[in-house]
Amino acid sequence: MGRRTLLRGLTLAVAAVLPLYGPTAVHAAQSAATTTATAVAVCGHTSEQPTLQRGSTGDPTVEAQCELDLATKPSRYTPIAADGSFGPATETRVKEFQACAGLSVDGVLGPQTWAALNTWAAQPHTCATQGTSATAQAAVCGHTDTRPTLRQGANGVEVEELQCRLNLAMEPFHYPPLTIDGDFGGGTAGRVVELQHCAGLSADGVVGPNTWAKLVDWSGRNTYCAPPRPAGHPVDGLDTAKYQHPGGAPIDWKAVRASDVEFATIKATRGLNVTDEYLATDLPAARAAGLAVAPYHFYTGTAPDTGGAQADRFIAAVRATGYTGQRAGDLPPVFDLERMDDGTGRCPTYGTVADAKAWLDKVEAAFGRTPIIYTQKSFLDDCLGSTTAFARYPLQLADYRQSITQPPLPAGSSTWTMWQYTDAALFPGIKAPATADVFNGTQADLDRLANRTTGLTTGLATGLSTGLSTGLSTAASVTAAATTCYGGAVTVRYGDVVDFGPYWTTSRCNDINMRVTGGTADYVNACVKFAKTGTCNRWTKVGRSWTTIATDVLDGTKFTVPNGVPLEGDDAVLQIAF
Repeated sequence: MGRRTLLRGLTLAVAAVLPLYGPTAVHAAQSAATTTATAVAVCGHTSEQPTLQRGSTGDPTVEAQCELDLATKPSRYTPIAADGSFGPATETRVKEFQACAGLSVDGVLGPQTWAALNTWAAQPHTCATQGTSATAQAAVCGHTDTRPTLRQGANGVEVEELQCRLNLAMEPFHYPPLTIDGDFGGGTAGRVVELQHCAGLSADGVVGPNTWAKLVDWSGRNTYCAPPRPAGHPVDGLDTAKYQHPGGAPIDWKAVRASDVEFATIKATRGLNVTDEYLATDLPAARAAGLAVAPYHFYTGTAPDTGGAQADRFIAAVRATGYTGQRAGDLPPVFDLERMDDGTGRCPTYGTVADAKAWLDKVEAAFGRTPIIYTQKSFLDDCLGSTTAFARYPLQLADYRQSITQPPLPAGSSTWTMWQYTDAALFPGIKAPATADVFNGTQADLDRLANRTTGLTTGLATGLSTGLSTGLSTAASVTAAATTCYGGAVTVRYGDVVDFGPYWTTSRCNDINMRVTGGTADYVNACVKFAKTGTCNRWTKVGRSWTTIATDVLDGTKFTVPNGVPLEGDDAVLQIAF
């Protein structure tokens, strides 16, 4: 996820951060009007700014129309035509702008209105009164109607048109407006790539026919480019790191939650020596706002055999925030396994399956949760030989293509848990674009994964031998099973015999499933003792994948599980699903 290479997109992406609003905006406009301001050609047509009114024509009118579009679109006003003719539509928009800026409303573009317009067009402001949708306009910048292929190094009037349209297509509080100077430099190239990501195009920074078509579409409407979210997956999430704090700006997690975001993965650590500077505030604040949260670690394979050491740093960093993996709202930790984040796109130099497993095993043992792996099928194919070693882990898969209905699965995996479908989503409360996800399941499924449902848990003391009986308590540690049924976690140690006692009188599932999720034991042997007969069904070897140990058992009778658990190792954490 680095700048998380691989952001829940709003259906309608509009200004979410309001640095100037209402009385503040009025004050700003009045200040601009009462000082001597140098005329600025924000749109690049002309710096001449004569008094304009209905009937005016020429370059100053085109400049005014273009600036009016830039100044009012953040408040959801549909752009007007920048055609050089000051007609009724332009007069109406001047009056709307004057009302926004707290000026005298007369529809005449005089010195005070020009001064305020220069300010509002160059830096985003919002009006107390929002606009409404109207017919999209084709000519909103007024430079040229030609659409040649453009790339970095180009210059001229076509680049001015491009830069102006980029400012109108991309939400300006998240994407600071470009200077419209006709020079296709690195800043313009970067913004083109951001538009292409948002619009689901090949992100090559080259403005060809497809990019022009998307640009013309979004710049002419009263909304900004917003990546469509995948259909059929109603539970939304996002991912954050320091990049979502431009200039040190905090995230308003309450605003994020109010926009129906249900979960967040938050960067914790990278490699051996980086702890994200916002981990200590973002993880607790997101959970306090009501989101399910997961800390994530960016794995770096820049030196051999460092997976275990990277895990140690991650464990210490997230424990310092209060994360245990077992609290209500705690999702499993996330392991970010992808290409190097140095811009080369190379495979991690010393990245191996064994080193990744070293991290996964140590973190699983520390928190009693099976980590989620963030990755891509293409990465595992290209860099780790299409390994199936991660088939038992839940997956957060990254794929930004709009042509697919779900991300392709790595070899050996049968489903995905989260799909990161864009890196260009806009969220209220966050002042930069972020990556967005959907969850593969219902809200109830997410709640189970985040320990939000009542389950069962018990801890067993060491040194026990046989005959131990303990009642089940309500719990915090509940995780979705391989089926739609679920239970809790119990810690057992060598020589323990666990009898849960009479427990359940109604059926939830037709079978009982179990897996080892932590500890040093690779597997246990387990059986189910039925309350009716007092006998044990067959003994079953249970490893780290879900294994059915009894079928057709919940017929209204009570039962106990398991009767005995001889271990191959010193201890194990078992997860039982009913």
